[in-house]
Amino acid sequence: KKEKQLTKKLALQLKRAIEAAVMLVHPDWASSGMVGEEVQAFSDFLVYALDSDSILAHWSIAVFDEASGFVDVYRGRHYGKVYPPTSVISRHGKEKLRYNDCDVETKRANTLTLRYIPGHYQPLLPELTKMSIEKRKIRKAGYTYERATLEEILCLLKKWNVLHVVTDGRA
Repeated sequence: KKEKQLTKKLALQLKRAIEAAVMLVHPDWASSGMVGEEVQAFSDFLVYALDSDSILAHWSIAVFDEASGFVDVYRGRHYGKVYPPTSVISRHGKEKLRYNDCDVETKRANTLTLRYIPGHYQPLLPELTKMSIEKRKIRKAGYTYERATLEEILCLLKKWNVLHVVTDGRA
């Protein structure tokens, strides 16, 4: 029960962070009712957060649509880079931010998977009560158990011919 409450609280915080990024670009949307507490979140809004200067720009998110079987993939403009960036002085004396590549574990941690059921988003996570049992079974079979990186998800989507589109914040 505590885990469910924590998940709901985190989901609401993420919704608010994403909406804040949307309102920076479209301040009029709040007054027109396109964003707000009583308005459903849209995965299309992820683009604004993943293209921002926030830590969310270091994430990638795959949304598996249960109704259509389609997958929307969003790659933040700094996905695969270390947060926070380091500050360097250019040869012209101006300060610049440099983003160094991160390790694979950070990529795993920064890749979120969501299931979309019409009207609702849910995190795709293993059940915590079954996780230790499943890990033992997987290890016994010679595999490792770890969250996937965006690159691994894309590889599997292509391998299994799953319809998907990638919205890339780096483009």
